Amino acid sequence: MSEQLQLRRGTATQVNVFTGAAGEIVFDTTNNRLVANDGVTAGGSPAAKLSEVITNTRTAVSDAAYTALTSDRMVAYTALTAARVITLPASSAYQTGTRLVIIDESGSCSVTMTLTINAAGSDTIEGAASAVVNQAYGFIGLENNGTGHWTIIDQGFMPALSNIAAAAHGANIQIGVLETLVTLAGSSTNASLQIPANCIVMAVGARVLTAITGAASYEVGVAGNLSQFGSALSIAAGSVNFGLIGPTAFYAATTLTITAGGRGVCGGPGQAVDLLHARESTGCIALILPSIEASTYETLSGRNCYVPLSARARPCAEV
Repeated sequence: MSEQLQLRRGTATQVNVFTGAAGEIVFDTTNNRLVANDGVTAGGSPAAKLSEVITNTRTAVSDAAYTALTSDRMVAYTALTAARVITLPASSAYQTGTRLVIIDESGSCSVTMTLTINAAGSDTIEGAASAVVNQAYGFIGLENNGTGHWTIIDQGFMPALSNIAAAAHGANIQIGVLETLVTLAGSSTNASLQIPANCIVMAVGARVLTAITGAASYEVGVAGNLSQFGSALSIAAGSVNFGLIGPTAFYAATTLTITAGGRGVCGGPGQAVDLLHARESTGCIALILPSIEASTYETLSGRNCYVPLSARARPCAEV
């Protein structure tokens, strides 16, 4: 006949005030856990249950939207054929101090086939409602404070604005890419999104998404120099102009203007322009604006310095 071992036991309230002998094990009947005693400490040392232990888990997701669980530690996309959305669990329900990684293992993630991570409810991700992974094999690592705020602690994606250098007293340099969608009408159209004040612009590139009608060509520029970033540009769908210029400072916010060439009228109702970065749309032109923020800068050896962008600013590849 088998032997039965029965330990001293009690409710959590009773165990919490009990000081057992050194090496004595008692059982907490409220929480169904063992408690080791040292002969000194009231309540002893409760043992963790498996459900309370943080374990590393990998959740594979194949080409679908996903709502992350509080038990998830890694969400890995193994296939991707379209932009997908991942919704985070409530910050208050996720273990604080624990990292959640979302990664593209398929290699298919891109600026058009993104993984968008949305915070739940009123939660935020570094003050924003969402974050975007936008490059092949990209990833994002997050942790939260338990009260509605997620912080990015690791990343492998291309942010629209990136700090590249900073000094102890707050001087810094940023590189950014901006974009907006503009509808063409009449002989010229202004973009609602401006070149920011106090920045150095390297290029405004253009790509025609759908053929422009009513004009023989078009040009891109600013007031006083309407062809600064290109003139006599092709209106054919798929045509590209890099719009490279020498590093040029803009001290005030400046409007970009698209002007019809050949005395024509560019576009018509419903035609659109994707400005300052290429994104597929039903419009006709995409422009990309790489810039260096210069509101603050480093002074090295008595000379003001900035970090130049690549000599070839490129619009995004067509999808």
